Amino acid sequence: MNYQKLKKRSIAAVITASVILLVLLLNILVTFLASKNVLYLDLTKTNYTEITKVSDEHLSKLQGSDNDITIYFLADKDELQNAGFGYSTEYTGPTESLWGMKHIYELANVYAEKYDFISVKHLDIDKDMDTLEKYKSSISTVFNKQKIIVDNCITEKDENGKAVLDSDGNPVKHHNFRVSSRDYFYYFDTNSYYAYGFNGELRFTSMIMSVAGESPVAYFSYGHGEDVGSDPASENDYGKAQALRDYIYNSGFSVKKASLTDDSELLLSDPNARILIIFNPKSDMVGSDASSDGDPSTVDEISVIRRFTNRMNCHLMVFSDPSDNVLENLSEFLFDYWGLTFDNSNVKDTGVNSMSPDGKAFLADYETSLLSPGVSLTAGLTALDSQPKIYFENAGTISIDYNYANEVGYSEGYSMKYAGSIFNTPASSEITLKDGTVLSSEKDGTKSLMAITYNQWSGGSDYEQPTYVIACASTSYVSEKALSNEYGNSEVIGYALRVMGRDSFTVSIEMKTIETEKVTTPTEALMTLWKVLIYVIPPIASLVLGTVVFVKRRHA
Repeated sequence: MNYQKLKKRSIAAVITASVILLVLLLNILVTFLASKNVLYLDLTKTNYTEITKVSDEHLSKLQGSDNDITIYFLADKDELQNAGFGYSTEYTGPTESLWGMKHIYELANVYAEKYDFISVKHLDIDKDMDTLEKYKSSISTVFNKQKIIVDNCITEKDENGKAVLDSDGNPVKHHNFRVSSRDYFYYFDTNSYYAYGFNGELRFTSMIMSVAGESPVAYFSYGHGEDVGSDPASENDYGKAQALRDYIYNSGFSVKKASLTDDSELLLSDPNARILIIFNPKSDMVGSDASSDGDPSTVDEISVIRRFTNRMNCHLMVFSDPSDNVLENLSEFLFDYWGLTFDNSNVKDTGVNSMSPDGKAFLADYETSLLSPGVSLTAGLTALDSQPKIYFENAGTISIDYNYANEVGYSEGYSMKYAGSIFNTPASSEITLKDGTVLSSEKDGTKSLMAITYNQWSGGSDYEQPTYVIACASTSYVSEKALSNEYGNSEVIGYALRVMGRDSFTVSIEMKTIETEKVTTPTEALMTLWKVLIYVIPPIASLVLGTVVFVKRRHA
């Protein structure tokens, strides 16, 4: 009998020890996996960590390639995983500086899990300053824990496809990278400062594809007093256009400056050229657009612009503040070919849309006519319950000749030109013309602040990529304040860039709407009850059950 008791007790001890050991091993395994990977389950209504088919079609082509892409975060894993979901510039939770980073971090890890050429790593702002130094796009770049770096470490190869070696026999490598910030992964409501949309997939896919291949190029013209820095040829200073330059760069473009005279052949021969930007010129372009396209030696600047926009998938953006300068050649080109004219008027609003005491800073109205091609650029914003505000300051107006919305024949086919407004003066605004005449938008009708014309070329039955020309009567539309994501300005420019870029990485991915859910806080009594049920009852039950089993076995 004693032998049977000893046997039973031994078996029970072995089972107990095995269960405890199994629990310990399981805990160690889970801890190990959690230290190496991000373990999570997305239970939100909106799947923020989803990689859609649109992205996968592009990224899957890079599988097995030589690309070695790393997504760097400047906060450690625990900080990012525990970051709050405040989605607000006024969030004051336990991880105030890292609100919204959790979704970004989890999505980055989904990319790393899905694609073998992508990894996620962490850098310390204080300890890794030497490493971070090479990721500075300018001397003014400041790194903080909200920054995200996407870096592709590329091995240099010779004409035979073999790795280029340095003097020590090591492969020569260079880094193609993009730096972004947390705020560019969200869209914000101007009034509440809360994010209404998450565009993480678009941002990551765009950044990854831009460092993996040849980037499309956006050129800023200089030589006519454009506001592109004190040294026009310097790539480190873009002056008042710096915010626009940085936004275009972070959207996956390479950005360069070009003289319409000295760099005309570069503009007209670069296969990656996509956009020419003329930013607030003070003097006119040379030429009357009388030169022939067949003469490659021409330095007629107007002809260069025209020939650039005649190339497939090459577009033009012109930003101009109100001015007394008459740029006859540029104005003639914009009117004759695209039906757009800068009025050089001045707009102020003293009504509800005013953002300053003098009324020169105001919120614009969206164009609502479905006949305007500009509506396609704002459709994603106007579909929201609360439309994001559009910021303008020191703005003029643009006249649109709608006769250019017609069919134009040519030898190999025809083209269709469509002109229309994107944003208009608010109904409560006043427009002062060059001759001093004051118009009221409410009585005399609104006018365009930003307009677009596109030319749909057709060669027989096949349609080619349209040419887009965007004119904006204020440089403030792309100021640092306007592009801060507190306004809708950035999304419109971003959508235009994706359409104009039209390369593999300038994908069109819809933002994910952030679901705002109210959480009911339990009462103190209910919290106490749950604590008792969770922390007290199970141990007591285990103790009672263990005592009963022990007593029965002892007397068996």
